[in-house]
Amino acid sequence: MELDMAMEKNNVSTPPGGGGFWSIINKKIFLPPAVVLVAAVLFGLLNPEAFGQAASTALSFTLKYFGWFYTIGSTFLLVFCLWAGFSKYGDIKLGGPDAEPELSIFNWWAIAICAGIAIGIVFFGVAEPMTHYTSPPPFLGLEPKSLAAGENALRFAFFHWTFHTYGIYVSAGLCIAFAFYNTRKPFKVSSSLYPLIGDRIQGGWGYFIDGLAIFAIVGGVGTSLGFGTMQIASGMDFLWGIKPNGTIWLMVILALTLCYTISSYTGLQKGIRILSENNIRLYFLLMAFVLIFGPTIHILDSTVSSLGDYFSNIVKMSFFQDPMNKSGWPGSWSDFYWAWWLAFAPIVGLFLVRLAYGRTIREFVVVNMVGPALFGIVWFGIFGSSAIYLEHFENAGIADAISKFGNEVSLYAMFQHLPLSGITIILGALAVAISFITLADSMTSTIASMTTKGFGEAKEDREPPALMKIFWGVLMGLLSWILLVTGGASALQTSVIVCGLPILVLQIAMAVGYIKAMGDLKTYDKVNPPPEGGR
Repeated sequence: MELDMAMEKNNVSTPPGGGGFWSIINKKIFLPPAVVLVAAVLFGLLNPEAFGQAASTALSFTLKYFGWFYTIGSTFLLVFCLWAGFSKYGDIKLGGPDAEPELSIFNWWAIAICAGIAIGIVFFGVAEPMTHYTSPPPFLGLEPKSLAAGENALRFAFFHWTFHTYGIYVSAGLCIAFAFYNTRKPFKVSSSLYPLIGDRIQGGWGYFIDGLAIFAIVGGVGTSLGFGTMQIASGMDFLWGIKPNGTIWLMVILALTLCYTISSYTGLQKGIRILSENNIRLYFLLMAFVLIFGPTIHILDSTVSSLGDYFSNIVKMSFFQDPMNKSGWPGSWSDFYWAWWLAFAPIVGLFLVRLAYGRTIREFVVVNMVGPALFGIVWFGIFGSSAIYLEHFENAGIADAISKFGNEVSLYAMFQHLPLSGITIILGALAVAISFITLADSMTSTIASMTTKGFGEAKEDREPPALMKIFWGVLMGLLSWILLVTGGASALQTSVIVCGLPILVLQIAMAVGYIKAMGDLKTYDKVNPPPEGGR
């Protein structure tokens, strides 16, 4: 009875065969990735060294032999988004002429940031620029910790965390959004391939594509929770000398899991929206504090200079593979990031679809790609510039703290050299927690939608059953704890990133299908008036 009420509340009808939990699961999508995930975790538990070695070997193989493909593919997806948003097709409305948006532009933009790179920019906002300063890319020929290394550090952070990142996410979301709202296909990743393979999206190919996306994101969220937990626990060690252990990790994971599961249970219009709004306000507070109390003029000069450096070199960086020197740096950094973003992209894109009703394609690209990318530039400009300045000119010892405690303390180490460090470090830890909660919240809700039988057949399906959200939320928290205590988090993350290669092939196919649909809108756009004379 409670299940029926929950399903009625969430606009999902009770499926035939009873009202048990098993009966609401779309087993053809759910079971394959679930079996593979369980097998991977068991393998990691029983033989973590072999698991880690296998995952590392697989990743090294893909990056070595397909680095060029990641480079071309990720740049193609960025160009595709720019074409889709700023061509004549950008005026097409998702959902039809009578569709009305459900979120304000600010809400939409805030959620897009938090569902995409929020926990990443908090974790790496200081760590990555500092790494490029202390260990600059070998092909540049710069001395570590030199002025030149400091001047070049930010452009690589901009490159890895802004337009290319959201180009990968938005290309997936845009293709699915048009298929769902305008072609009227189910709320699934595989629906985006309808222009290419037609009704075969309902068969084996569709189940494989959706299962691959779920495997990648469950593993990705599990490892992200592990890294977020490590950052919070390391902050406790850094601040108060509380040494991280299995019990501390479990307490942190339980708290985070409880928060994001409750938030997901309340739905998009409540939990996710409220958390994202407050998270963005916290980000602005931290950025304003560092800009005012840090080396203000240096931050402004460095950010502007690095932005020019980034745009001046974006074409070269986008295609550079260091073929003669063979340092391996592009594979270890840029290609690794592209593979990581690709592993998240189908499900992040699917979540972005839920926010896009009533918006044009141009708005989708601007709010979900351009807006977050510009925010990332400001964030890394403020935090990266400050850390490098403090390290180079004031000998702050941030690099030593990172060397001793790991990248997870980099933000706290920088705050120690600014006023009110006791407060800002706590706010930094809070930003880490909320960032992960919003990410896991959005992913939990989206995976629950994909694996619920009959969900997404119509726009009116707003929220999947609460029980399905709770199931996935608890599962990801449990997975993360097991990985941490067995030392397998990095191995599973490596395994998940290997999924980036087939997903890149998938997303290129999605983009080709989208381009085909734009060339025949009379056939594929079921909700907007037929174009005059064709589009």
